[in-house]
This record gives sequence, C-alpha cells and structure tokens, in this order.
Amino acid sequence: MTGLAGLATLLLVFIPGIAGSAQEPGFTGTSEQIGAFFGSIDTTMGSIGSFASTLGVIAFLWFALGLSTLLRAAESQPPWRSNLAAGSAAVFVAVALGGSWTAATLRAASLDPDVGRFAFDLGNASFANGWVALGSFAICAGAAIISTGVMPRWLGWWAAIAGVGLALSRAVWTSEIWLLPYAVFWLWVIVVSVTLLRPTNAPEPHS
Repeated sequence: MTGLAGLATLLLVFIPGIAGSAQEPGFTGTSEQIGAFFGSIDTTMGSIGSFASTLGVIAFLWFALGLSTLLRAAESQPPWRSNLAAGSAAVFVAVALGGSWTAATLRAASLDPDVGRFAFDLGNASFANGWVALGSFAICAGAAIISTGVMPRWLGWWAAIAGVGLALSRAVWTSEIWLLPYAVFWLWVIVVSVTLLRPTNAPEPHS
C-alpha cells in the first residue's frame, strides 16, 4: 500500500498539472501577468487538476507515514529518525494545502492586481518553506534506511543528499536551483515505491 501511495502521488500531482498547466510567470512577473495566469487556470481542467493535486498531496502523506511505519519497525528504540520523518511529512502536507492559489483562481475575474500578486508570492513562499520540511523527511528517512539496512543503503544516501539539497534551496528560493534536488527527491520516491511493490525486496517489520 505504501508503494501504491507513492506512485499515486506522482500520477495525481504531476500528470494533471502537466496536461492542463498554463505558463506560470516567474518571480519577476508583473501583476498583469500574474492576473492573466490565474485567469487562465480558472477552467474546468484547471479545477480538475487542482483537485487531483490535493488528492496527490494526501497520497504523499499516506506514502510518508507508511514508509515511516516500516522504518520504525526496524529501528532501535526510541525510533527517533522515523518519527521525525513522519512529523516532517505532516508539516510539508500542511504547508502544501495552504490554498492561496486556489482562492486567487476562484476570484480571478475580479481579482485586484496587487492582491493577486500577493497571493502568487505567498503561494511560492509557502512552497519554498515546504522544501525544508520535505528535506527533513528525506534526511530522516534516509538516515533510518542507512542505520537499519532495511532497504538498500544507497537508497538512504540518495534520500539524504536530496533532502540536504531541498533544505539548502530555501536559502536561494527565488532561483531555479531548487528544481534539481526536487526532481532527485521524486525520482527517489518512484524507486522506493517500486521497491516496496516487489515482494522479494519489501522490508519486513520486526516483531
């Protein structure tokens, strides 16, 4: 179930966004460009994509908590790494469900340009803050994998490196450098999910 939740996250969050996304303005975009962007996603496809993304964020929570539970069973007591991973994932999900873009899109037709710009910047800033929580999840999960060997240890190092990159990206959040550790992290989620779906490689919780 954890593996399925991980793959569902990718399908729900990224495929609808790619299929129905409009050109998002950069951080230096004007209020008019931002208003036009919100108006362009105020469509049926945009609403479906937004709903699917919300489901995807919840699917990620299932994945993260499921993985943390598997790792907790293999950790020595107290299982602080897996507990911190679970808590970090919950914080990321709370930040990701902020909804400022959804609210701005709902009122796109009558949205004040300055309010629209604020909603746009708030959404981006919240997303950037979420990288730190997501990085914390990856670092803690990776540390648990490395320390227990419950999964291949290279998966643990992969997660830890991606997590450090995500956390550090917050310091330069207006640049595009965050895309690299972000992509590395989601590739890790795919590999972990596929690993968990293979019965011979799935970690077995200790009794």
